[in-house]
Amino acid sequence: CRELRKESEIPVIMLTARDSDVDKVLGLEMGADDYVTKPFNMRELVARVKAVLRRSEGKKGGKEEARLQAGEIVLDRERHEVTVRGRVVEMPLMEYRLLELFLRHPGKALPREYLISQVWEGDYYGQSKTLDVHIRRLREKIEEDPARPSRIVTVRGVGYRFEAGGGET
Repeated sequence: CRELRKESEIPVIMLTARDSDVDKVLGLEMGADDYVTKPFNMRELVARVKAVLRRSEGKKGGKEEARLQAGEIVLDRERHEVTVRGRVVEMPLMEYRLLELFLRHPGKALPREYLISQVWEGDYYGQSKTLDVHIRRLREKIEEDPARPSRIVTVRGVGYRFEAGGGET
């Protein structure tokens, strides 16, 4: 739970057969948002999941940054505008969402499935190659040399990684 909390703010519900008060306290202190013991009522579990999701949405709302930046790439969420090297770049919605996702997770390899589920919000049933097309178009807009990308790097067998420093170390 602690390791997960270092990497993500995803809601966590511990579902376990351990029902002592000490176990419950330890589970919550380790970072769980809720603790449910077996046997459990399915309706109660669903209600607890919904409650945890509501609380996590509330946290997200307060933390949203109006402006995300990596070097000369600036994404202004309030204006829904992207500037690259000082000039405004027209960006269709899916490319904008991809860039926003990359800027939120710099340096992390993001699996193709994760990118598709987040950008298309679970409403995508086409070819996964469509993602590659959007990545190529995004690279054309933000990379100095799209043929040799240093910002959006392909991670073979996984997906893509955004390098905030443009591949510079």
